[in-house]
Amino acid sequence: MEDERRLDGGINEVSQIGETIRRPVRPWSASVHELLEHLETSGFAGAPRFLGIDQDGREILSKVSGETPWPPSPMLFEPALLDSAAALLRRYHDAVEGWSPATGAWQSPPVPAGEPEVICHNDTAPWNLIARDGAIVAFVDWDTAAPGPRMWDLASLAYTLVPLAAPENLEPMGWPSPTPVHERLARIRDAYGCTQDQWHTFLDTIPVRVQAAYDTMRIWAFEGRPGWQAQWEQPEPWRHGAGYLRDLKYIENSLESWRATLE
Repeated sequence: MEDERRLDGGINEVSQIGETIRRPVRPWSASVHELLEHLETSGFAGAPRFLGIDQDGREILSKVSGETPWPPSPMLFEPALLDSAAALLRRYHDAVEGWSPATGAWQSPPVPAGEPEVICHNDTAPWNLIARDGAIVAFVDWDTAAPGPRMWDLASLAYTLVPLAAPENLEPMGWPSPTPVHERLARIRDAYGCTQDQWHTFLDTIPVRVQAAYDTMRIWAFEGRPGWQAQWEQPEPWRHGAGYLRDLKYIENSLESWRATLE
């Protein structure tokens, strides 16, 4: 029997045994497993494979080789990594367009995401990306996947990978300050292949998506969900979602500038 190694799974209990990842099964896991099986069947390589349930009742997923570009490292600042992440997200959305699972039980966020278009990943952020040779090759941690609009996922990616963060939040997270926000937003737009209508929707969605991230953390922490209370009770300057609120104010003050410059 290979040794089991506990991994930092954020709000989840995650272990590695050999080249597999073990995670607890939740009420929504069957839908996530169907999703991963659909992605495998459709030829989308940017997700782990569902391999079954182990003797302890945990899901078994394949370990995707590569590295997670978080906390921020020089690799995370490279334009090629940004481009590849947005292009991979587009390929994922195209792979699930028109598809739905037989089960249909998801860990849906407690705030509305908008009219469903696809099954969103819902946490397309650097800590859930896998990179190889300077390019993003996979998304991991699919627990919050649920129906939603395409731009919901793209807004999440832009928020965390441009990043669209208040200047006072950049250095504590390890990002350089200032970051070339306009240039990096344009790269995400072009790599995803946004239509003009999608681009307008994307910009409008960014503050709504950040507000939803704050509200989700607050509501699920108060419900006592595992891991979310710890996120809510982080020490300053992040305590009680304060980082989200600073980012939201920055985004709301910057949105028209981004719109005017990048039209």
